[in-house]
Amino acid sequence: MSSSREITKERGTIAPNFHLRVSLSIIYFLGTWPPLTGKYRPLYLLYTICIFTFMLGIFLVTEIANMLLNLGDPAKIVAGATLLMTNCTHASKVIVMLRCQARIKALLDISNSHVFNRHDKTHQDLLISYTWKGLFHHAAYQSFGAIAVFCWGFTPIADLIAGRSRRLPMEGWYPYNVTRTPAFEITAGHQGVAIIIACFHNVAMDTLITGLITVACCQLAILKRNIISIDNEKNIHSASNVKGESGEIAEKDHLSYQQLKRNAVHSNMIFYFTREIQDIFGTVIFLQFLSNCVIICLIAFNVSQMKEYVPAVLIGMLTYMCCMTYQIFIFCWHGNELHLHSLRIVTAAYSSKWFSGTEGFKRGLQIMMTRAQRPFTLSAGNIMLLSLDTFVQILRTSYSIFTVLQSTAA
Repeated sequence: MSSSREITKERGTIAPNFHLRVSLSIIYFLGTWPPLTGKYRPLYLLYTICIFTFMLGIFLVTEIANMLLNLGDPAKIVAGATLLMTNCTHASKVIVMLRCQARIKALLDISNSHVFNRHDKTHQDLLISYTWKGLFHHAAYQSFGAIAVFCWGFTPIADLIAGRSRRLPMEGWYPYNVTRTPAFEITAGHQGVAIIIACFHNVAMDTLITGLITVACCQLAILKRNIISIDNEKNIHSASNVKGESGEIAEKDHLSYQQLKRNAVHSNMIFYFTREIQDIFGTVIFLQFLSNCVIICLIAFNVSQMKEYVPAVLIGMLTYMCCMTYQIFIFCWHGNELHLHSLRIVTAAYSSKWFSGTEGFKRGLQIMMTRAQRPFTLSAGNIMLLSLDTFVQILRTSYSIFTVLQSTAA
């Protein structure tokens, strides 16, 4: 434990679950976290409608119209499908976030409660360590997305410098001539700003979900430590200093059993916490996996079919593909970590000094071990488990679709 605290000290102090606060702050300022009650709720909802229209609404209308007008041109359909699928999935997350806000708020309250050891100084090293992990994934994911959208936003400037014809950062149909001034500048400016805002917002919602899974993993690590730390021999010693020989067994059983009972309550709360994450976000994660599987192969196909390699466009597409891949990875990695952490509870029970406990303590521990043999799992729409195996399967499926498209184009 001392080594873990030294590592935490070297990393610097940070508030536990700060990664959730970062994601939630971005979501709040971008209009997707209204007050549950109060006189400012209608005003905030009006702000939500405005920011959604600016960030996603106009994009969705122009992209759908562009797809309908180019039904006979497979190349344009493939080129426009990637961003359309991303924006549709993004919009579905906004709907889930608004519809289930009270339930998500309840999860956040649990993560900051005494049940989850939020203010327990003995577990600060674990709480801070997992907070840094959440921040790392947020920063890495945001980096891929930021590079992609900034490259796309820079496209009109790159075309101007290179002397090429005017081109908007994103494909779309508009009811006016977008090549003329000032329509082109206004439209390009809107697209550039809107896609940057949408990127930060989308990443914040994803990292809020994975951040909640990180909290569950952290709590399982704390639960494992607490089970191992149940020391029946120490309880016997403490009891002998207070009680006589006749009351020693009862006192020891009381101390050890109460510790085990608190751990059982903690385990049940983690199970409830995990089930709520599954119920709220399972479907939208499945939609994300489905769209990203197609997006990855479409981007690879578009890059392979490019006749003229514009650096800004090429870098933007490649980093966007990395962003979509990382988006799948963080969900699968966190789901895999949750599964592994829950499996370690049985090992923790064996690692405790159970052999010196009473029969009642042993029976209680056995019941807890039986429950732990059914590990915690998360799935995408109750279809695909969030695991590293699923991540590999999705990449293989994307590659298979890419090879089919390549053979068809050839």
